[in-house]
Amino acid sequence: MSNRNSVESLAVEYPDAVGEPSLPLDGTKLRIVTAAERLFAIHGIDGVTLQQILKGADQRNSSAMHYHFGSRDALIEAILMWRVTKIDAHRNKMIDDLLAQGRGDDIRGIVATAVIPFIRPIEESAQPSFYNRFLLEVHRSPTVSFDNIIAGKADRGIKRMNELLLAQLNDIPAELRMTRIATIRSMIIFAVADIEAVRSRKLKEKGEFNFDRAVENLIDMASAAFIAPVSPATRKQLTTAP
Repeated sequence: MSNRNSVESLAVEYPDAVGEPSLPLDGTKLRIVTAAERLFAIHGIDGVTLQQILKGADQRNSSAMHYHFGSRDALIEAILMWRVTKIDAHRNKMIDDLLAQGRGDDIRGIVATAVIPFIRPIEESAQPSFYNRFLLEVHRSPTVSFDNIIAGKADRGIKRMNELLLAQLNDIPAELRMTRIATIRSMIIFAVADIEAVRSRKLKEKGEFNFDRAVENLIDMASAAFIAPVSPATRKQLTTAP
């Protein structure tokens, strides 16, 4: 079975969200949101109809979606804000702790603030978790902007994390710095979605999965990739002098 110590050293209980409160969800709203999250995760953002979502939520009233959310876009936003306000609060608490410990230049510690908050929905879900696979489909979608949805509402932790990361890239050409942050972000989204899926499958097949090892290994890899030396081949492609 998995050893919890390493991840628990970084994981904290979710504090109250600092930004806008997430949409209160219970009853029909909660059933629709969880059904939509699962179906979008499996079939993609554009691969699911509202009727399929209602059926997945055991709702026979076809007007329930419009009554509770108004539109498909509003439903997607509701899923994200339900999850992300907690994730953002968790990330901010981790950053506060990191700075209080004088570790504002600790690459691995900073990258952990990117990874660990995504893990809590997986850990806390009594049923198979689908949020990270849903987030991956949002990331892939040409019609949904995650950044626009959370802007000014639940993005304080991301902004603080990016500032800390940028401060560690003084040896990397300026032209590459934001590209590295964006690429590592994509890497983490894909990898955590894969951990979520593999964990679900392994628990079903074998009843166990070394969750901590997968998470800590991801943090190791993302940290190393972030500060990887710039090769001569890449430097040749820069439009400004190194």
